[in-house]
Amino acid sequence: MEPRPTQGVPRVMDLRGTYKGGGGPDKTVLNSAAQHDPARVYVLVTYLRQPGDHEFQIPEMAKKLGIDYVDLCDGSTLDFACLRGLAALLDRHQLELVHAHDDKTLLYAFILRLMRPGLRILYTCHSHAMLKREDFSSLAGYLKFRARQRLQIWLMQHYLWPVIAVSNDTRDRLVTNGLDESAVAVLHNGIDTSVWRRAGSTPVLRRELGIGEGGLLVGTVARITPEKDLDTFYEVARRVSQKLPRVRFVIVGDGYGDELDRARREVARLGLEEVVHFTGHRNDLRDVYVSLDVFLMTSVTEGLPNTLLEAMALGIPSVSTNVGGIPELLYDGEGGYLAPAGDAQELARRVLELLESPKLRERCARECRERIEGHFSFARRVRLMEDYYHWFAGSGELPDPAAAMGEP
Repeated sequence: MEPRPTQGVPRVMDLRGTYKGGGGPDKTVLNSAAQHDPARVYVLVTYLRQPGDHEFQIPEMAKKLGIDYVDLCDGSTLDFACLRGLAALLDRHQLELVHAHDDKTLLYAFILRLMRPGLRILYTCHSHAMLKREDFSSLAGYLKFRARQRLQIWLMQHYLWPVIAVSNDTRDRLVTNGLDESAVAVLHNGIDTSVWRRAGSTPVLRRELGIGEGGLLVGTVARITPEKDLDTFYEVARRVSQKLPRVRFVIVGDGYGDELDRARREVARLGLEEVVHFTGHRNDLRDVYVSLDVFLMTSVTEGLPNTLLEAMALGIPSVSTNVGGIPELLYDGEGGYLAPAGDAQELARRVLELLESPKLRERCARECRERIEGHFSFARRVRLMEDYYHWFAGSGELPDPAAAMGEP
């Protein structure tokens, strides 16, 4: 792949590692690359892929978007062949800036700078978990988490500032763990409202799940991992279905291994197999969201979740735990409701409140869309990231995200 003629603009490696179809950060990475102004910045999207991942979907997603993309096999904790490949890409494409998005690429970017002195590093922190010993089944697991987190903070302290956090909550967590407050800037995630709109969407899940006239559907879109706290989701489903027997719940997403199968077995053990349904991974997410009467998120930790951005952009009344950056996106009583993590009783009460009132759902749907249009523009976020690329490359002023994004 030959570099485009972009002389005089920052040349960036947007570096990310993920599994299967990726998650929220991947939507930001790929769609940003598609919308960047080539007169302002050149971006080579570069992914690390695990050798055993036979469901890796990022290349197909990149091809559809028409972006410059390459991936490299990353087969170990420190894969020297992968690092040499990354260094060769830097040379071949004359890249001067690496934009890292996760723990692994944060480490690799630091090593690349040792290999290529003068390389600039930018890091976006999409989430920063604050976990305690009791959150782990073993002491070894907790100590591994703490060591990795301390290394992450140390690496950020040795980069050119600011680190970009996707929410005020993520920034506060980084500061609590050792970063200077002045070293972190907040740039909220955004969403392209010209794409994420109801027009042209079809509520496919209602037909697939046999939900007839008068039936109600509550759902979430999430990778099946412990931080999504699906046990609480199941309990909310149990409580709500006792009051409204015609309501159904759906979980759209997969895990890294056999999590989906285990989740299905757990729902069967709870006697909820007629209430809670699973679809596995889906690519038709607009059609999925518009199938829902209420979007439900039960996570115990989040950055600023793209799934909630998507649901709100499509006008889906939402109920969520008030963790991470979620309260910066969804205001309690405006577009939906917030409840404490793990509080199935309060989450169920709020879901029932929405399901029992079509007028309330209509009002919340309107408020969700207005909130996204007013404060979470993807186009503005892309322009701001271009400003940051110029700042890190030494050819521009440090931008002010809050002013540019119209945040309250």
